[in-house]
Amino acid sequence: MRKLLLVVLLAMGASTLHAQEQDGALVLSGNLNDIPLEEMIRATAEYQKIKFLYDPKKVTGTVTIVAPREGFRVPPTAMFSVLQTFLKQYKLILSPFGEDTKQSVRFYEIIPAVEAITQSEQVILLENMDNWTDTTADFVTLVVNLKYAEANSVRGALQNLTARQGGQVNPIPGINSLIIADYSYNIRRLAQIIRLMDQPPRSPRLEVINVNHIDAEELVTSLNNLLNQRQQLLQAAPRRPGSPDDETLVRVEVAPYVNAIMVTGYDAGIELVRDLVKKLDVEIPGATTQGKIHYYSVKNTKAATLSDVLNNVLGAGVPTNQPVVPGQPGVIGNSANAPTIVADETTNSLLVIATPNDYNEIRKIIDKLDIRRPQVMIEAAILEVRDDDDFQFGVELATVDGFANQSKEPRLSFGTNFGFSEIVDSAGVPIGTGGGVPAGRNPIIGQGGLLTLNKGTAFDIPLLVRFLKTQADTNVLQQPMLITNDNEPATIEIQSEIQLIEVNQNVNGNLQGAGQFVEAGISMNVTPQISADGYVTLQIELDITNFVGESATPGVSPPRQKRSITTFVTAPDASTIVIGGLKSSESSKSVTKIPLLGDLPLIGELFKSQRTVERRTNLYIFLRPKILKDANFADLQDVSRKALDNAERDTQKLDTPQKKKFFEDARDDYERQRVIKPGTARRSFDYQGLPDREK
Repeated sequence: MRKLLLVVLLAMGASTLHAQEQDGALVLSGNLNDIPLEEMIRATAEYQKIKFLYDPKKVTGTVTIVAPREGFRVPPTAMFSVLQTFLKQYKLILSPFGEDTKQSVRFYEIIPAVEAITQSEQVILLENMDNWTDTTADFVTLVVNLKYAEANSVRGALQNLTARQGGQVNPIPGINSLIIADYSYNIRRLAQIIRLMDQPPRSPRLEVINVNHIDAEELVTSLNNLLNQRQQLLQAAPRRPGSPDDETLVRVEVAPYVNAIMVTGYDAGIELVRDLVKKLDVEIPGATTQGKIHYYSVKNTKAATLSDVLNNVLGAGVPTNQPVVPGQPGVIGNSANAPTIVADETTNSLLVIATPNDYNEIRKIIDKLDIRRPQVMIEAAILEVRDDDDFQFGVELATVDGFANQSKEPRLSFGTNFGFSEIVDSAGVPIGTGGGVPAGRNPIIGQGGLLTLNKGTAFDIPLLVRFLKTQADTNVLQQPMLITNDNEPATIEIQSEIQLIEVNQNVNGNLQGAGQFVEAGISMNVTPQISADGYVTLQIELDITNFVGESATPGVSPPRQKRSITTFVTAPDASTIVIGGLKSSESSKSVTKIPLLGDLPLIGELFKSQRTVERRTNLYIFLRPKILKDANFADLQDVSRKALDNAERDTQKLDTPQKKKFFEDARDDYERQRVIKPGTARRSFDYQGLPDREK
C-alpha cells in the first residue's frame, strides 16, 4: 500500500496533513486546519496522475476542513472535485487544454473565474438540460432560446442569481436568446428558473385534441357534462375576496370531418380537458372498429334475418351509454342518435351506424345470435302393405229365333247382358258400331275364365259363363331423408307424373293431343327445433298421394288416394318413432241380376252377375331425427360417406369414366376432411342435461 505524507510549514505554526490509501480510497487525517491550496494541488496530481499549470503568485491561501478526528474517506474519482471545491473558495477554475497524444500533453490550468468564462469547454442548450448529468464544479456555458419571455427581462431577473465568483448572463443581439456562464451546479438551478419564466401568455387559445378510441361527438357530450358539474360545484363553494377568475373555463366542440375535439380557453382549462380525454379515451373491450360506421360480416345466419331481429330489439329499447335527456327514455331506440342497421344480402353482411359504445352493445347481441346452428338429419320410412281379393262370377243367356232374312216375319230373341259379350249381326259386326240385324252374340275377351255353349253358327251362343278371381299383395316402402339446420324448414318431394290425353272435337272429327300433368307421390315439410336437453321437436306436414286405378274417360285424371299428416312431435335424439298409422279393411259385394228371374232359387244364378271385393291396407309412417353435433362436421361426413358407398354399390353395372372419376374424387375429399389440422379442436355442441354417452 502506497503512503503519502504531506508536511506543510506555515509562518504562524506547523500544520500536518496525513493522506494514505486504504481499501481503494484516500483517507485524509491529521491536522485539517489551514491546509495550503498548493499542497492539495500536488496531492491531487500525485494521486490521480494529473498535470497542473498555475502561477504560484496567484494560487495562495489555505482551506480548513472540519472532519472527524480519524479523518474522512475520499473516493478515487472525487479527489479532483474536492480540489475544484477548494479552488472555488478563491474564485479559481480548472481550465483543461491539450490532449495526451504523441504530439501533445493535457494540462489543467488554474486561472481566475473571470478568465474562465471565455475558456469554458462545455456548451449546452436549454432543450438538452434533461439529458445533462454533469455534477462537477466546472464552468459551463448555457445557451437559452426564449419562446415567450423577453431576453432583457429574463437577464435582469437572473443577474443577481449568478455565482458571485464570476458568473455572467449576456443577451445575444438580434435574437431573443441568452448566454449564461457559471458553475455547473448553478447552471442547473438557473435553467429551472428560466423554464418557469418562459411561459406562454395568459390569453385564450384554440387546441385540437385527437380522439383515438371512442366517438368524438360522444366524448364532447361527456366532457361538457363533467365540466358543467364541476362549474356548479365551484359556484356553490364560497369565494375568497380578490381571488382571480377561474381560468379552467373552456368551450369544447367537435372538430368537423375528423375524429377530434376543439378546446378553446386558457392553458389551465385546456390541460384539464386534456387530462379528462386521456382518462375517457380508452380502448373499448370487444370493439373492433372506430367511428360511427361499422361493418360486420355475418358468418352463420342470414343478414336480413339478423337485421330484423336487431331492429326489433332496438325498437323495444336497449340501454345505451348516452345521457338521459329529461322527457326521453334512455334507450337506443328513442335516442336522437339511435343506431341504424342495414342488411346487405349480396355479401350477407350488416352495416351498423352507431357510436362505438352502442356498437359494442350491439356486438354482444350479434355474438349470441350469429352462431353455427347444429344440423338435424331426418329419416322417414313410409310402409304400406295392401292385400286385395276380387272375385267375379256371371252368367249370360241368349237365344234368337232363326236367322235374319228379307221377310218381315216376326222373330223372337231373349238374353241377359252383364258385359261379358256383345250382340252382333250375321257378319259378326257389333250392333253398337254399325252392325245390321241382330243374329247372335260374340264373347268379349277379357281376364278370367270364360265358358260358352254354341248352337248352330259361331254367333249362336245360348249360354256364356265368366268367372275371375284376382289376388294382389302390394308392399310399398318409401325412405325419404333430408338434412337441415336447427329451426330451419326443409322440404322433400318424391312425385310421379302422368300426362293426360286431351280430346278436341272439330268439323273433321275428334283430335287427340297432350294434356296437363297429374302428380302423385310424397311431399314432406319438416322444421326441427333442438331443445337444451338434446330432444328434437318436429313440425311435420306429410302428404301421401297415389294412383289407385286407371281413368275410365280420356282426358280425366285417374282416381287418386291422398293421406295427410300435420303434427308436432318431440322425440329423443337418434330414436325411431311412429308418427302415423292406418289400418283399413274394405269388403264389398255387388250383384247385377234380371228382376224376378234372378231371385229364383238355384236357377236364379243363371240370370245374374256377382262381384265380391275384399281389401286390407296397413300404412305405417316412421321418423328418426338425429342431431349432427360435431362442430367439424365429422358426423355429417360419416353419413355422407355411407350414402356414397351405397350409391357406388347400387350402380356397379353402370361403368362409365364419368362415374369412376366422380367416386374417386369424392373418396379423396373425404380422406382430406378426415385429417384435422393441428390446433383444430374436435368439439361437440353442449346440451345441458344430456349425458356424455349420448352426446
